[in-house]
Amino acid sequence: MLEQYLNALRAVGKSDITIKNYRSQLVKFFDWLADNDGSPDEITSIDAVEYRDYLQNERGLKPGSVNTALATIEAYCKWLQEEGRLDHNPLAKVKKVDQVRNAPKWLTKSEKYRVIRAALKEKNPRNKAIILTLLTSGLRVSELVNLRPDDVMLSDRKGSIVVRAGKGNKMRIVSIPKDLRDTLGEYLVDGRATGTWLFDSQRGEKLTDKGVQHLCSDIGRKAGIEGLTPHVMRHTYCHDLVTKGVGLEVVARLAGHSKIETTMIYTQPGEQELQAAVEKLSFT
Repeated sequence: MLEQYLNALRAVGKSDITIKNYRSQLVKFFDWLADNDGSPDEITSIDAVEYRDYLQNERGLKPGSVNTALATIEAYCKWLQEEGRLDHNPLAKVKKVDQVRNAPKWLTKSEKYRVIRAALKEKNPRNKAIILTLLTSGLRVSELVNLRPDDVMLSDRKGSIVVRAGKGNKMRIVSIPKDLRDTLGEYLVDGRATGTWLFDSQRGEKLTDKGVQHLCSDIGRKAGIEGLTPHVMRHTYCHDLVTKGVGLEVVARLAGHSKIETTMIYTQPGEQELQAAVEKLSFT
């Protein structure tokens, strides 16, 4: 049954990463059911409530992780209902764990320029181009590794990147600033992108998500920033646009957000802003 469901997800364009995550979440739930005399063929709301309590109290998972697990199971049960294997969705009325949605981690202005300086010092032009693309286009790492040379469109006054298969298998065109246009222009003119992919691995193969993450960690180390990831740079991109007064609808379009609620999180104060606020109470 699980494989049929995952095949259904593939048919509607879910990414390999999404399918992998769904599989992992559901297998863990099915294993828990087996250990507690339950059955994947007869999921009940009681099962869901007990599993929620198990994840929260015994596993000690954060509310977001618990809710992700419940949402995955709910989507699976919805499919079972649509297939006529359940007469109702047992998770439809199961309460999620309340949580305060914190702002994601993004770079401060100082940290951002340290990353840029570290990237500009890179001897490998590819590494410089990758970091600046992540930082000033907001691409997801999966979108970046799938870029081809002809996905970059440049002219004297404007430029853009075509994301042919973004999240949800949606195509979008991302306008890019002058600094990135110049960087990618030099990279392309110098004949650095001669293969199928815009950014090849050192062996001339398609660059992997893990390879990009490793590069980000290395640049972060050189810039004195712990935990630099492609997603931190994507958050930085979105946050910078919002703080510079760009409308949420525009930011959502550039970032490929399907819901404006996702973009609104960048209007919240981040960790640095919260710390700066309470420091004003210091009396020493």
